[in-house]
This record gives sequence, structure tokens and C-alpha cells, in this order.
Amino acid sequence: MGKQKRWAGVCIAAALLAACSSNDESQQPVNQAPQPAVCNGPVVEISGAEPRYEPLNPSVNQDYQNNGKSYKIVQNPANFSQAGFAAIYDAEPGSNLTASGEAFDPNALTAAHPTLPIPSYARITNLANGRMIVVRINDRGPYGNDRVISLSRAAADRLNTSNNTKVRIDPIIVAQDGTMSGPGTACTTIAKQTYALPARPDLSGGMGSASSPAQPVAPQGDVRAISNSTLQSADTTGAPVQSSGFLGAPTPLAAGVIETPDAPATAAPVTQQPVAATAAPAAAPTPPVAPQPGPIVEQPAPAVSAPVTAPGSTQGHVQRSTTAASVPASSGRYVVQVGAVSDGARASQWQQKLSQQFGVPGAVSHNGAVYRVQLGPFSSRTEATALQQRLMSEAQQQSFVTNAPAM
Repeated sequence: MGKQKRWAGVCIAAALLAACSSNDESQQPVNQAPQPAVCNGPVVEISGAEPRYEPLNPSVNQDYQNNGKSYKIVQNPANFSQAGFAAIYDAEPGSNLTASGEAFDPNALTAAHPTLPIPSYARITNLANGRMIVVRINDRGPYGNDRVISLSRAAADRLNTSNNTKVRIDPIIVAQDGTMSGPGTACTTIAKQTYALPARPDLSGGMGSASSPAQPVAPQGDVRAISNSTLQSADTTGAPVQSSGFLGAPTPLAAGVIETPDAPATAAPVTQQPVAATAAPAAAPTPPVAPQPGPIVEQPAPAVSAPVTAPGSTQGHVQRSTTAASVPASSGRYVVQVGAVSDGARASQWQQKLSQQFGVPGAVSHNGAVYRVQLGPFSSRTEATALQQRLMSEAQQQSFVTNAPAM
């Protein structure tokens, strides 16, 4: 009888201990966010939506319920990371309004998330191929499935995702002063790209420059083939030639504007013949022309003597003009510009990485505080276009073809 009582006491004690253990386990958090990404490799540069500070929208940043399920808004994105399947939201442009009140645009790099703040930014990584992009969170969803985020068509295409692709979500926090932090900045820097182009020349009027004229230059003698009052650009670098192409355009044109391949080829023959024919009689009685050898190296002396001796002209002006006119016409080279940044070192690293990846030469074109990353040069626009297509298909890198800068 005593043994039975002792065994009963042992059983009761064991049951109590088991209950205590199960209670302790049930009190532990069930859903714990994955640890933030740790940088164990080199820092890489990624593109996408450019993060900037935006005040939170109070109407869509409160805890809520959907279909009987409660959702709690993430209060500290610095401690949040998530991995799972991504959905693709591919509605027509402007067909729906996002939770932030903006019209939906499938061509924008945006995404919807159930609990991340709106608006906010996040780095999305395709776990299948390692591609990364920055998106702007401006909508709520997805609901009712096993998807953790819904990407716009543009973002999904850049990541090369499908409905069976797993992605990782790492938020990027932007302070009021523009500094960035959070899991999405680990091992990455965000490229600030600009594709702003200068004003395109007006080709309908037969003149090569769209800018306002500088000081008018009066013709000498019977020189009638050139009107510098209409061909000079506002920054005094307009080429004194008559052309239907872009040779008389301002300096920024050679670094950004895309022109048709036949424009430079047809410009040179049209300009040099009239200048040579009309400038020679005017140059003969002008003694100061002889000691100025600069333009003679670039072109025959009779071709440049008239612009040099014209009132208001300088030798430096003629040198820049002849260089701008001769390089595109003689070489016909093209480059593929992939972007522009404000940091010269970063531009060089970017260019070297792309040159090594695609096996092509490249260079960084410096203009003030802007460093343009360009690949090439190529002898034909067809070769440049082929590289442009490879950049998009293999690296999801936008680019455009332009004329190689003058050497």
C-alpha cells in the first residue's frame, strides 16, 4: 500500500513538471523576425528606387484586421527582415489606387507589404539568382496566400522573379538628413543615377545648335556662307560651320544626346567646302593670322582663317569648334552610357566591374560634379546597341547609346 502511494506521488510530480515545461514553451515568441543581413563579403552597388526621406502616412500605418486576421505595423524596421515567396501585381496603369492614395503604376519600382511602414523603402533580393533592387513600399497586401510581398511588374522583371521565386526583404531607413541605415544597407550602396539630357538640337531649321546665340560676328569681305550669329552657342563653344546635324551644339551634347549615325557624316563635307572657298580672299590681307598655328594642325589653313580673324573670335574658340566638328565626322564612334554618379571613385569601380563582366573597354567621362560611366567606344551603332541589349538581359541595367566624347 505504501509503495502504491509513493508511485502515485511520483506520477503527480512528473505531471506537474511536464505542465510547467509546456507553459514555459508556450510563453516564448512564436514568430521571430530573421536576423538582419550581415556583411561578410564585398560591398556592391545596387540600383532601383532612390530612397529619400518621406513622412509616414498616418491613415495607413495603424494596426488593422483583414479577413479576420490581425496585422501589426512594424514599428522598428531596423530589426525586421523577412524571406518568402513574392507575388507579382500586374494591373493596368492607373486602374487602382494604392493604400497611400497614389495611382498604381506597373512601370514604377514599387511593392505592397502587409506591415511595413508606408511609404518606406526596402532592398529586395532574389534568392535564386542573387539579384537585388530597391523598391518603394506604397501599398498593403498581399492577403490570403503564402506570399510575403507583392512586386510591381517592373520590379519583378528587374529581379527576374516568377510566382515560384523566394525573395528576401531588408528595409532601408532614411533619416531626415538623407542618411540611410537598416538591414537593406548591409554590404550595399545605392547608386544615384541620372539620365537627364540637355536640350535636343532643333534639326528642322537646318542649324546644329538649339541654344541661344552669343555675340554676333560680322562677316568680312564677301564671306556669306556662314552666319555665326545663329551658329554660336550660349557658352561660346558653338562650331562655326553650317550643318543640319549636332556639330554646332553646346559642349554637353557630346556626352548625353543620342543622334542618328548619319548626322556627323554629312556635316563635315557641307561645311568645309564653303569656308575654304570664301575664306581665302579674306585671309590674304590679314597679317595677324600667320602667327596663330593652333587651328592649322586640325584643318588646312584656308579652312579656319576666316573664323580666326572674324571680330569677336578667339583662337581657343576655333580649336574647340574644329575638334567637336572633326571627331564625330572622322571616327564615327559610339559609347553606351549606363549612368552618372557624383562620386568619381564609385564611377570608376562601376565602370571596371561592367567592363570586366562584359569584356568591353570603358571610361568615365567627367563633366563638373557629374561622372558618366560609359562602355566602348564602338565603331558602329550596331555594336553599341548589341551591348545595350546584353546589359538589359544579363544585368537588368538600363543604358543608352550616345556619341563618344571628343578626345
